[in-house]
Amino acid sequence: MPIYEYICQNCGATFDQLRSFSQADDPIACPQCAQSQSKRKLSSFFAHNESGNSAHSSHNCGSCSGGSCSTCH
Repeated sequence: MPIYEYICQNCGATFDQLRSFSQADDPIACPQCAQSQSKRKLSSFFAHNESGNSAHSSHNCGSCSGGSCSTCH
């Protein structure tokens, strides 16, 4: 299961949660204020391979900030 990052729309706290793909966008209570007004953040990741090279997903084009548009791929 992946770990997702969330930000609380009520108090601004950020937190991580281990959830299944099907639960990723379901409501989740904030650990700080206990309100269920959290939204999933777009996260980047870092991968390391056996040859010592690394891959980072934060390649961005000029039109987006998360590397998630069709131009970045």
